[in-house]
Amino acid sequence: MGRFGSAEALRWLSTHGVHADSVEMKTLVVPPAGAAAEALTGRHGPTWSVRQSYLLDTADLDLLRAGVEVRLRRRARGKFDLAVSARRRGTELGCYRPPGARVEYDVVPEGVWKDIEVRRDIDSAIAASVIAGSAKARELLSSTQCTWALTGGNETVDDARLSELRVHGPMVVRRVKVAATGLGLRRVDLEHFRFPSGRELVELSTRCCPREVPDTAAAFEALLAERDVMVAPEYTTKTAVWHDEIVGRRRG
Repeated sequence: MGRFGSAEALRWLSTHGVHADSVEMKTLVVPPAGAAAEALTGRHGPTWSVRQSYLLDTADLDLLRAGVEVRLRRRARGKFDLAVSARRRGTELGCYRPPGARVEYDVVPEGVWKDIEVRRDIDSAIAASVIAGSAKARELLSSTQCTWALTGGNETVDDARLSELRVHGPMVVRRVKVAATGLGLRRVDLEHFRFPSGRELVELSTRCCPREVPDTAAAFEALLAERDVMVAPEYTTKTAVWHDEIVGRRRG
């Protein structure tokens, strides 16, 4: 049994997951992020790219509890985009795919998630107004994104909740590229996520098309074994940390 599942399970995903746009394999590594980056890249003080990510949800996290996550992301050069994602555990087929949606399987040490995401670019001035609190967050969502936010999760969310969206964050995201083409991995990223409370996650990931899953899993395992980096004993999702951050702050 490999870190990312049995050979049979990976072959199944490579055959039955061909409807997906991509598969992302990822695992957490033990902080500090700087030491992990140097071990993985072989460079002293590698350069990180930096962006910010905000969670848009109600005070009671109605969307997150339904299995939907709305993220506003500030990218390079001040550009913004907004993603509405619905996640389902496992590999079930036949899920509705809204127009323009992207489907990706997330393969982590604890299992597989199917992520169906509707993303669009956002005008920077409007995004800044929402972050500052002078405009409603609902104004950022397209009609398709509104529908997906309400119906894409495990339960239907009342339309009125979209008028109650708040801006949570930012989470600061730093990323450095890791060269591993010699192992057959076209792209590997190390990302350092720092939440408002100061809590950190450090994640190593690679992407491939569904048919490449078995070979990519083997190569990713080889990368983890080859570089001097310590893999975290458990995988924690960013969604789970957001929940702890917001619920904990409210209780405090």
